Amino acid sequence: MVDVAAAAEALIRAYNAKDFDAMERMIAPDLDFAHFNRAFVMTSRDALLGVLRDFAGSYVPDRHFEAPERVTVAGDIVVREAWYVGTARVDLPGFGAAGEAFRLKFCSVMRFDPAGILVEWKDHG
Repeated sequence: MVDVAAAAEALIRAYNAKDFDAMERMIAPDLDFAHFNRAFVMTSRDALLGVLRDFAGSYVPDRHFEAPERVTVAGDIVVREAWYVGTARVDLPGFGAAGEAFRLKFCSVMRFDPAGILVEWKDHG
C-alpha cells in the first residue's frame, strides 16, 4: 500500500515550489476538488492547475503551506491541518487587500488511489 501521508506531503512540497509539472503527475485528470468556504469547485486537474498557476504568478507569488500541525491518515485519506500564508498582490476577498499578509488555517482532506494519485481534494479554511 502507498504511504498516503508521504504522497500528500510530496504534493504540498510541489505546490510550495510551484512545480506544477510534478503536481500534474500526482493528480488524477478528473480530480474532485472543492474549497468549501470559498465556493470554489472543480472537476478537472488541468483547470485547477491553471488557477493555481495564476494564483502563484499574479495574485500571491509567495503563497505556501507551512509544515502541518497535524496529519491524520485513515485508509486512503489524509487530513492535513496547516497554515496557508502569503501576501496578496491584488485585493483578494477572504484573503487580504493588496499588499496585506494573510495567515489562514486550512484543513485539507485528500484521497488517493492505490497508486498514490490524488483523486479528491477538499479544503476547508
